Amino acid sequence: MKGYAAPGRLLALTGCALLITACAQKPQPVAKPEPVKPEPPPALVIKDLHPAAPEKHGIVAAHIDFINSSQQTIEYVMFKTTAFTGDGQVVKAKKSGRPNAWLRVAGPFAPGESSGDKRWDKVWQNSKLSCFRIDGVETIDIDGVVEYYGPERIALMPGVPSAIDCDGQS
Repeated sequence: MKGYAAPGRLLALTGCALLITACAQKPQPVAKPEPVKPEPPPALVIKDLHPAAPEKHGIVAAHIDFINSSQQTIEYVMFKTTAFTGDGQVVKAKKSGRPNAWLRVAGPFAPGESSGDKRWDKVWQNSKLSCFRIDGVETIDIDGVVEYYGPERIALMPGVPSAIDCDGQS
């Protein structure tokens, strides 16, 4: 009989058609997972951070005590800071009039070494200043290499106020 295929032959033809269709489709590439990069260690660990009590005419000093947690001896550290009143208003730097005050200290600070309490006089002028935060830090190591680290690379020891504690908005 013409036009009639035996069941076994029909099954074989269907299998070949599926096989041809499967071979014609290109396999989709398998996406490789992105490697997980470890978080870099902090460059500095802040042990203490506070403004001094306002002096005559509302002049305020800054105090910072930090540990060099990098692998390099650091020659200079410059902290980028922002100060706030108790109600969250920014207090501008006394000398520059800008929102940020840069506080510089000379080392050297060996890896793991604490700076001790460092004080910067006449940083801000506002008798209502209640706190300041570190927005970033620039370091110059013993080889002259300059690095800038944002807040994500600055660790705070327990009890040191965070940016949220300081301005209530971060």
